[in-house]
Amino acid sequence: MRLLEYESKDVFGQFAIPLAKYIVLKNPNEIVEKVGIFSFPAIIKSQIAIGSRKKAGLIKIAQNQSEAISLCQDFFKKNEAGFAVEAIIIEELVEIHQEFYCSITLDASGRQFYLITSKEGGIDIEEVSKEHPEAIIKRKFFYSTGLTEKVARDTAIQLGLSSDVVKSGTEIFLKLWDITQKLEAQLVEINPLVLTPSGLIAVDGKMILDDDAAYRQPIIQNLQEKKLSELEKLAKEAGFSFVELSGDIGILANGAGLTMAILDLLSELGLQPANFLDVGGGASKERVYKGLALILKLKPRAVLVNIFGGITRCDIVAQAIIQALNDFKDAPPMVIRLTGTNEREGISLLKEANVEAFQDVLKAVKKLKEVLNK
Repeated sequence: MRLLEYESKDVFGQFAIPLAKYIVLKNPNEIVEKVGIFSFPAIIKSQIAIGSRKKAGLIKIAQNQSEAISLCQDFFKKNEAGFAVEAIIIEELVEIHQEFYCSITLDASGRQFYLITSKEGGIDIEEVSKEHPEAIIKRKFFYSTGLTEKVARDTAIQLGLSSDVVKSGTEIFLKLWDITQKLEAQLVEINPLVLTPSGLIAVDGKMILDDDAAYRQPIIQNLQEKKLSELEKLAKEAGFSFVELSGDIGILANGAGLTMAILDLLSELGLQPANFLDVGGGASKERVYKGLALILKLKPRAVLVNIFGGITRCDIVAQAIIQALNDFKDAPPMVIRLTGTNEREGISLLKEANVEAFQDVLKAVKKLKEVLNK
């Protein structure tokens, strides 16, 4: 799980890493109120899951409240590379004397960690690593020994920090390691770590946490829950593998591989799925019905049901479809593909209910296209 800047800074604050003063706006309704309590000029930073936000025009300086309000309103409407702006940071401008890069990252294949630092901090650190690798300082260490104070101090000195700043640099590196251990992070990054008249300050941050550690890391559980849409929360409660997408064709299938395959097929044909929903193997009538009810909340133009019956019985699926069509009178057209266990019985039940079903997925998709073109 990749944390946004404000989420990373929430963690940094808990570990006493020095930060510039900032506030977070989480929806457009807060703009006027929160801008009104901040001093300007200030920097306005979109919180979105992409890199190089400044290059994309998603980080700008506002000279006054009016400009800040306009920028925030504009940023909340932005969508870049398929990602929407989730929040906005308004942060005080600091007097920057020098920018640095620092991070602790896990090398899983080598079963080791690296403290990585550079005098060339900022938005072009990736180019620096390619074009001037000598500017990158990498210190390897293992979990068993951890990042020692000596290694952290030696790195701060090698980074060129002045004698009066070496101590705070050392402390920040050690705090990054403390975060890495306690939260089981795969990456904890400050870029840039800036030198100001008052000392070192983290003005941007990024973290990647291990989803597999969620069961013992409340922060991951809380963030996962927060990032779910209302429908995704309902799906989680029902035990579905469900992801809300941006298209207009509802998808219900059984098995993650089969579901992904039908999404890929539709995309290749220029059709846009509205969701990923895997009801799993051996799905009961109630489970299939709940899945369809969830998909219909998306208000798709059509629904494609793609069932390959192994443990799942096609007649049970058919019964759930018939009940859903009876209960949801405003349901969009449904195209059904059933094959496998009890497929004849399932297709027969649907035929009696005047619902056409296909055994071949390509024929079902062809029918879907016909339905959409009407």
